[in-house]
Amino acid sequence: MSNKKPRVLVFEFHQESNTFNPKIEPIERFNPQMIFEGEECFKSRVDLLGVGSGSIKALWERGAEVIPSVFMHAASGGRVDDQVLSHLTERLEHHIKAAGELDGIVATLHGATCTESCDDACGVLMERIRALVGEKVVIAAAFDLHANITERMIKSVDIICGYNTYPHIDHFKTGHRASTLCMDLLEGKKHQMAIAEIPMLIPPAGYTDKEGAFKVLMDRAKEMVAQGKIADFTIFPVQPWLDIPEITSRVVTIGEDAEQAKQCADILAKGLFDLRDEAWPDLVDVDKIIDIAEENQSGKPVILADSADSPNGGCVGDSPVVAMRLQERGSKLRACMFVVDPVSVKKAFEIGVGKKGEFSIGAGYTAGMPGPFKGEGMVRSLHDGYFRTYKSGTGYLGLSAVVNFGNIDILLCEQGSNSGSPFIYRQFGMEPSFYDLVVVKANTSFRAPYSVISDLIYVADTPGAGASNLKLFQWKNLPKGLYPFDLPEGYQPDQAKIK
Repeated sequence: MSNKKPRVLVFEFHQESNTFNPKIEPIERFNPQMIFEGEECFKSRVDLLGVGSGSIKALWERGAEVIPSVFMHAASGGRVDDQVLSHLTERLEHHIKAAGELDGIVATLHGATCTESCDDACGVLMERIRALVGEKVVIAAAFDLHANITERMIKSVDIICGYNTYPHIDHFKTGHRASTLCMDLLEGKKHQMAIAEIPMLIPPAGYTDKEGAFKVLMDRAKEMVAQGKIADFTIFPVQPWLDIPEITSRVVTIGEDAEQAKQCADILAKGLFDLRDEAWPDLVDVDKIIDIAEENQSGKPVILADSADSPNGGCVGDSPVVAMRLQERGSKLRACMFVVDPVSVKKAFEIGVGKKGEFSIGAGYTAGMPGPFKGEGMVRSLHDGYFRTYKSGTGYLGLSAVVNFGNIDILLCEQGSNSGSPFIYRQFGMEPSFYDLVVVKANTSFRAPYSVISDLIYVADTPGAGASNLKLFQWKNLPKGLYPFDLPEGYQPDQAKIK
């Protein structure tokens, strides 16, 4: 390479889709605080601990000229409107052409984004970018650990890496890794990727890098890096609630020794496959959790994880099931939860703070969801829905209202966001530690912040678009030969391939 600064364009596109969520997410879901272009990308992201800021700072540290283009970020949800991908593609093409000669591109993506008519939005996007810039430009991409790494993505990019933590707390580090590997290639290193496919779906509520078999596997991979066998790795247990023809878990290793990278990928792929039967959470009946909370004398709240309705996993967040059960039992537990219900939010605004009204809450979107929850509630407070999130910026729930039903406080909101963070309650006047029972609509992301509040955590057996029992769904489009459905007996993962 010459002494001139390498010119690297950066962009971000982050939305996790759940095809069992019936809501189509419009471009407005990428609210004004989450769409940036040009220099605004620096202003909006560089001081945060997100993946985009990590990618930018690594490039600066390595002496690159960083060219910002488009950053688009939305909370998880259903499929996005086709307009979203069209808009992003058009704006990226504009910035790439305006940038002139480029040496590299670093993309920070979720990797499990579907539009109305496209099951592989990130793959299609990266394919288009590769066609636009040609084969000489180095393209690196950072993904969520739950990305669906497709053949389009593999063919279109030179570097694939993703989060190595679950709950995800290494956003910055992951972006930094992607840019570092990009710069390595630009400076002449011969990194190659080895990619192994594991045709399986496992529920995210059933594993974490903090303990158990998945932690053992992650530690083994980290040791491979420490020993110099590989430069980087990612284990991708795909987000399972995608009823699409191309979906699989994968392992990616990166190193200068291609054969060594391949051997490491094979070991990790077998390790991921071998833990498949362990990666199912112990689900507890809602009534049993209520019993535990009613008998609890610790002074700490009981945390009921309603992972089946997790907006972080792309669900609507419209389940009122726990509130209904508390009401039916006549329980006196002080409980808090949130429910996505725009109609009820509107009614709360019409009623006004300090006044009472009859409410019918929840079960407005998700097929087969029990409900609604009905009762007379007092409107405690009204909000614009913006809130600070755990170490990572701003969350947005749309217009929101806190409504009290005796011993139950329900945060009504127009949309779900950052549902694993206690701040979704705190910043609307609902301190989780003051309640007997806290409903958290998340899979595993909540464990890091909520473990500070209580160790009494139970994953509930509840209905929803993110249910852990994957066999309950009406699958129509999955590929053949996929665990836990029709994988042939005695199957073992194929050997990794070198990219």
